[in-house]
Amino acid sequence: MMKSATLAAALALGLAGTGVAAPPLALDTVTTIGDVEVACTGVGQTRNDPKWQAYPVRIEFSNSKNEYMAPGEVVVSDARGHEVVRVGCDGPWLLMKLQPGAYSVEARLPDTTAKPRTAPFNAPTKGQLRVVLQFPDL
Repeated sequence: MMKSATLAAALALGLAGTGVAAPPLALDTVTTIGDVEVACTGVGQTRNDPKWQAYPVRIEFSNSKNEYMAPGEVVVSDARGHEVVRVGCDGPWLLMKLQPGAYSVEARLPDTTAKPRTAPFNAPTKGQLRVVLQFPDL
């Protein structure tokens, strides 16, 4: 599984800035993209693993009924608009170890009619921030 995570990270880096979606990380996979450690989870018992609490940012995909949605594609940019992470996630949670500060996220649910969602957020110095992106048009 680590081999596929490394391949996905390499492809994600190669596709950054091209407008092409990155291949999604498999569930419960941890990898590093650029300087950011990312993980994809949120389904089954593994979502309760205490190791996920070490990630300061958790992006969640849901519909208007608060039901989890997956897979998702995410682009995170810093306060200056520079792309920091471009990655896909096969689960409803994307976790990131971002440095504290201001960011924005744009997310899509591929192969659906849902419009992309965006949100500004501040990665915390302590704890975990939940950024819930709802796709009400599903």
